[in-house]
Amino acid sequence: MKVVFMLFILFCVLFFGCTQVENKNNLNIVKEYNKELVSLDNLCSGEMECKEFCKENISKCEAYCRGKHIGLCRMIFPPNSDDIGPQENTGCTGTGIVNFTSSPMRIEDIETIQPIGLMIGGHVTPIDHGYYNARTWTPGSNREDTTEFVDIIAPAKGVVTRIQSMPKEYSSSSVGDYRIVIHHTCSFYTIYIHINQLSEKLQAIADTGEKITVEAGEIIGKAPGFDFSVHNEEITLPGFSVPETYIGEPWKIHTVDMFDYFISPIRKQLLDKNIRQKEPRGGKIDYDIGGKLVGNWFVENTGGYSGTKRGEHGYWWSHLAFAYDGLDPSLIIVSMGDYNGEAKQFAVKGNSPDPKDIGIENGIIKYELTSYNYLTESGAEWNRHKFAKIKKAYPYDQNIMGTVLVQVLDNRKIKFEVFPDKTANEVKEFTEKSKIYER
Repeated sequence: MKVVFMLFILFCVLFFGCTQVENKNNLNIVKEYNKELVSLDNLCSGEMECKEFCKENISKCEAYCRGKHIGLCRMIFPPNSDDIGPQENTGCTGTGIVNFTSSPMRIEDIETIQPIGLMIGGHVTPIDHGYYNARTWTPGSNREDTTEFVDIIAPAKGVVTRIQSMPKEYSSSSVGDYRIVIHHTCSFYTIYIHINQLSEKLQAIADTGEKITVEAGEIIGKAPGFDFSVHNEEITLPGFSVPETYIGEPWKIHTVDMFDYFISPIRKQLLDKNIRQKEPRGGKIDYDIGGKLVGNWFVENTGGYSGTKRGEHGYWWSHLAFAYDGLDPSLIIVSMGDYNGEAKQFAVKGNSPDPKDIGIENGIIKYELTSYNYLTESGAEWNRHKFAKIKKAYPYDQNIMGTVLVQVLDNRKIKFEVFPDKTANEVKEFTEKSKIYER
């Protein structure tokens, strides 16, 4: 009995002691969580007010909450870690694909189309959307003159399942900037980004969350240029070796060719505006090969593609890609989110070694970084604005802009360091500034 009594006393001490510690820890967690339940900036304050406000102003709340991990945002837009499918398809019907019977921009209005797979600035990994640019506009210039805007059109009948105002830091114009998702079936959808003016029909529901049907050929808005992509949930790209890495942009792994679903003769007319001449004409974004250098990488413990903001740097600072040029895939591109604090893309001197051939057995690899340009079929350098058929991308081997060291450590990790403004001869080994990247 004495032994039993002593064991009972020991149990009570352990149980109540642990309970007190657990309660204290839970209290601290609650206090920290409650700090986040104050407001959505100047939009609203408190849980009840913000829930009511966001019912009527969903696009404003989404724009504020996107990329933020705060309590009110998590309550209003609860995350679902198991969802690697479409973010929302409420109101859709059926599955499978449909044919597109209308061009997203009138053929006569199009100056250039650029396919998926480019790497530009903060788009460090190959881009999952293409670009339509109107004849009235110079890409990269401002979008304040509405006389440069042209009609943007639905390619097929579908349900508009999402209209979002772009966050201020990504907005292209003070006129307005919207992202529109059209589900043509529950598994097949198109995404438009940087639509500067909505049609009256869409403007009326922009802040309500209401779903609405649009017809093939219907004008959905206006812009001088926009991003366009097509996604099929029944297809998952094989070149993303860890699909969960992209849970922040779940449509990405289901990106399909942006030309393939247009009927004849529209498909040919659009391809005639496409500056990429190499196959596949629609581009490619998935390059990962297990145990090889090629593909997308992210700084260890930064959340994969979603990343984390660092000061004034966007989520892409932690991104890295060893891939191939979006207009001429014979050119190797090193694309990094942090080159002296900026996101930049480079070719490599000699255009070798090919990252798809680099594995653990190759040890430390040196690449000298260079700028690059494009030659058109006429032999001239492309001005990057007007339509031209791109024949070749080439590096400026005489213009060394830095050196990188990289080593494949295992199937899903590499060690990487960039040395801006250094030649290969000036770089001997990794320093304490090197980082581990994963996928």
